[in-house]
Amino acid sequence: MSWTGKLPLWDHHCHTLVNPERATDLEGLARALTEAKGDYPLLDIQQTVTYQEALYVAASHLGTKSDELAVQSALGSVDYEKYCHDLFFEAGYQKLLIDTGYQPQSAWDIQALSAALKLDILPVLRLETMAERYLSDCEDVDDWVQAVRNDLQKARTRGYVGVKSIIAYRSGLFVHPVAPPAAKAAYRAMRGEGRTRLSNADLLNYLLWEVTPTLIQEGLPIQFHTGYGDPDTDLTQGNPLLLRGYFEKYINEGLRVVLLHTYPFHREAGYLASVYPGVYFDVSLAVPLAASGAPRIIAEALELAPVSRFLFASDAHSRPESFFLGARLWRAGIDRFLDKVVTEHHVSPAVAHRWASMICWENCQKLYSL
Repeated sequence: MSWTGKLPLWDHHCHTLVNPERATDLEGLARALTEAKGDYPLLDIQQTVTYQEALYVAASHLGTKSDELAVQSALGSVDYEKYCHDLFFEAGYQKLLIDTGYQPQSAWDIQALSAALKLDILPVLRLETMAERYLSDCEDVDDWVQAVRNDLQKARTRGYVGVKSIIAYRSGLFVHPVAPPAAKAAYRAMRGEGRTRLSNADLLNYLLWEVTPTLIQEGLPIQFHTGYGDPDTDLTQGNPLLLRGYFEKYINEGLRVVLLHTYPFHREAGYLASVYPGVYFDVSLAVPLAASGAPRIIAEALELAPVSRFLFASDAHSRPESFFLGARLWRAGIDRFLDKVVTEHHVSPAVAHRWASMICWENCQKLYSL
């Protein structure tokens, strides 16, 4: 049964698209469907289920054969803006929350993307990227932290609905307090060396620990990249279980946390969402990229977690085909999960219909106060 049917999708974590200049860039499509480095062989990416399914998505909407040359030729002769709009409309997207910290080459900005897709788009502020802008202006670590706090206090008025941290990439998810003398020394050393990229573990942890009360005060959920991601991340440091000390400190004070991607730690994320009242999660990146395993991954994520803590996200970027594919796989996976719990676990059809709405859009609306 199609429990998700025509329910709207509110994508709580994704990125922007390339503009018409790159409409025919099929290598860009392939590389949008992998987390490998740019020197990873294109021919190998093309031998994945995800790429072949995305190519089929394009071909079926363009009315052509499912091969690179036919799809590339067809993309060169269509209205790319309309093509993007039609894919998003057919997939059922209604609202996008876009992480502004990553933007592909030749991309639409949020305003242009919203106009092209005719969708409501809201930005999410990337914490570390924002904090780096203040490094050259602040001579002392405490002035720097205060500048970041001031920026966060204005985030809602500037349209931001949440904050994202990439500390998993920079130093890992073992978020912990840092003594002020250590933070001051690290800050002085960084400025003395002229570095502008925030990568020191003491500074990253000190910043996050110190500004979290401001996130709580401003009602801003914080998203954490966890699990699988860009090749510069150490996957062993991306397990969300490492955040337990941070949760123990701040969850009961009102912090709301969203664990992004989570695969292959989606079961761990589901556990955390089942025991901490402010923890939410998704399996975004895995659903389009691990296409053949999507139903299993979704079911495993929900083994322990309440449906009320699970959100839809595609984590798609660059190409409309990846958004469409993520949505289609998501709906199929959720439908299969709900079929199982109704037929095997005595969940009533009325509850299952309610759960479908919660996962597709209502949990996002509630979490981000939209």
